[in-house]
Amino acid sequence: MADLTGAQIDTLTKALSGAVSLFELEVSVHVATGDQLYDVYVGRNEPLRPLIRTLLLALQRDGTLAAFLAEVLRRKPARDDLRALVLDLLPAVANQPDDAGPDLSLQTRGAVVPQAPPHARAPGLQGNVRPKLAMIDVRLWRERGMAAETRVCRVEIGLDAAGTGFLVGPQAVLTNWHVVRQVLEAGSGAAPITCRFDYVRLPGGVRQSGETAAVIPNGVVDFSPCSAAELTADPEMPPPVPAELDHALLMLDKPLGRARGWITLPDAPLPLDPGAALMILQHPDGAPMTMAIDTDAVIGPAAGNLRLRYHTNTARGSSGSPCFNMDWALVALHHLGDPAYGSPRFNQGIPAHLIRARLVANGFGAALSDAGGG
Repeated sequence: MADLTGAQIDTLTKALSGAVSLFELEVSVHVATGDQLYDVYVGRNEPLRPLIRTLLLALQRDGTLAAFLAEVLRRKPARDDLRALVLDLLPAVANQPDDAGPDLSLQTRGAVVPQAPPHARAPGLQGNVRPKLAMIDVRLWRERGMAAETRVCRVEIGLDAAGTGFLVGPQAVLTNWHVVRQVLEAGSGAAPITCRFDYVRLPGGVRQSGETAAVIPNGVVDFSPCSAAELTADPEMPPPVPAELDHALLMLDKPLGRARGWITLPDAPLPLDPGAALMILQHPDGAPMTMAIDTDAVIGPAAGNLRLRYHTNTARGSSGSPCFNMDWALVALHHLGDPAYGSPRFNQGIPAHLIRARLVANGFGAALSDAGGG
């Protein structure tokens, strides 16, 4: 396969810069090469078009340009113009395998379920031992997880890590009231709040410092406390009331969500049976982001459906983390662990639909969208 000329690289650069977002580039590079866009190929804070040109040249040197372009085209099925240009410049892209991930066979006691995926294999000697734990479309799950990862941040007050948060709109971050309580109580003398995204541990143990965005002055625009009991060693009595959702909506000084996207707050409760799986992206003890997965997590609702309890592990610093089901849909805002010494029984979150209803009722629905898009 002959290399593209400089003029051809420029033509392709121009076409891609008008067709793909920065996030789509990140995902396509990761899927096609297994490497991260910024860790391996380009530097941060570079304009999109020069960034794409640098990327194309690097992928051409590595021999992965065709795989990358094939992945881009898979994500742009309606862009016939882009497909025609790419195949004209690099016909080998048409020969790239359509890697849709491993075939999955959904079975119950060795018999294929009628609604099985079209690529399911023939019945095997397997048993669907835990029907509530559905099999996963690996690529789709991985891509949704990568997207969610870019939207979670460490919340810092002054120089100290205070908790976790996540984008819920172009310029809005959700965390717990108790995470920023000291700022609210200090008033004008409070230390600034900063949200640090992409704070992760890279292969080899190196910590990536990530990208920061400041919360604007007086930027905790809506909040409600936890219950008084939840600040004590006996969090159950008296139980919380509907106005106690332990949430805080923070407004950033720049719209990071327009490039990263955001996590949608549901407008209705998601069905969660006891024993359903839950995942939590978090910054425990202020550390680089980790993910806790529990495949037998949900205990059930508590406090008259104002709280959700689960077994998924967290630690100090995890307050304000998003809790997801296995489809990466937001279920709850994590806020509390059982304070019982030695043998804690539960972790606890606020059902996410309750927080959305509160924000919309208080006039902050627009902060959760971008002219109706997301």
